[in-house]
Amino acid sequence: MHPLRISICTYNLWNRQRWPAREPALRQFLARFQPDILCTQELQPETRDCIDDVLSGHIRVKDDPAGWNRESNIWWRADLFRRLAHGIEDIGHDEPDRGLFWVRLARPDRNDTLFVATTHLTHPRNEREAETGQSPRIGQARAMIDALDRVVGDGEAAWVSGDFNDAVHVPAMLHEAGFRACFSDLAVQPPPTFPALPTATVGPGEYFTSATFDWITAQGPVRVLAASSPQQFTNDLSPSDHWPVLAVYEL
Repeated sequence: MHPLRISICTYNLWNRQRWPAREPALRQFLARFQPDILCTQELQPETRDCIDDVLSGHIRVKDDPAGWNRESNIWWRADLFRRLAHGIEDIGHDEPDRGLFWVRLARPDRNDTLFVATTHLTHPRNEREAETGQSPRIGQARAMIDALDRVVGDGEAAWVSGDFNDAVHVPAMLHEAGFRACFSDLAVQPPPTFPALPTATVGPGEYFTSATFDWITAQGPVRVLAASSPQQFTNDLSPSDHWPVLAVYEL
């Protein structure tokens, strides 16, 4: 049996800022790249409906917790996968509706399963971190790794993606836990994914820094073939204030 190749994308969609002006750019990105699996953060009903419309051959999680519609969700191609289970794990967020969102998928022609998760960790410029110098993302990453130990099956192909708001500690902790970043596995330098200028609202003289905040990591019987952060514009706007990460894997 031939191996399956799939594309996976993670995208922070910037809530409602500068929407609907950004809508044409998001529609163009989705139509051109059409990832087989799409993981989102800072999702809102408007962006959820936009994705549903453009990726009409995809299915997402539909459930009562508000986070599935106002924080994160996962889309997958209906002709490639079927859903077996989904859930949200509490990993210590102060922000309402956040957590580790996950779905377990199966291929129609195979008995093995895929586990896909996404999360949005706390931004470094939060008030508590500014006062104490202590990062809440360290505790969130530890709780995330503990949750993954519980919910990921032995030998299961598994991905964890999202806006980690961290270029150093969180991806390193996941790497030590067996979840390897797509850029690291290819031995290429991770590109900055935040902010996407000039779409992001950074005024003249304001402080900002660029960083790799968005990641795709994986473990199990998978091999990454390509990874990038497409910097696509429509006219003078990008789809978000973040750039996405897009990777192609072979199972």
